[in-house]
Amino acid sequence: MTHVQKLFIKGFKSFAKPTELVFGKNFNCCIGANGSGKSNVCDALTFVLGKTSAKSMRAEKSANLIFNGGKKGSPMKEAEVSIYFSNESNEFPLSEKSIKVSRIVKSSGNSVYKINEKVRTRQQVIDLLNAARIDPDGHNIVLQGDIVKF
Repeated sequence: MTHVQKLFIKGFKSFAKPTELVFGKNFNCCIGANGSGKSNVCDALTFVLGKTSAKSMRAEKSANLIFNGGKKGSPMKEAEVSIYFSNESNEFPLSEKSIKVSRIVKSSGNSVYKINEKVRTRQQVIDLLNAARIDPDGHNIVLQGDIVKF
């Protein structure tokens, strides 16, 4: 079974600076104080996996997912999130041992998707993820407010 090796976030919501989160092969969780960005990490995961509803990521529109500058900074022109999957067991139909899936949202709200640095369509990303049995709407990610639904 594949696993997430790391998550790279830049300019996405509260993550203005390039941030890399490294994950272990087993159980991973994010803990921290209120307002520290835990929910934004989950939003970044679903964003890069192709979730189309900005509202499900607590934003009015896709352009609002880009870091707005906060109180002291300057706004970013785009947001980028990349997720690195292990492909050691060949779950993905690609020969590389690590698969990088990226999504960049521009200030216009348009998204650019990439697989291993090559521009692809959203559908190509979804098809690749489906081949490895990864679903952005699956129950392997519990988002803010989901516990109340359960």
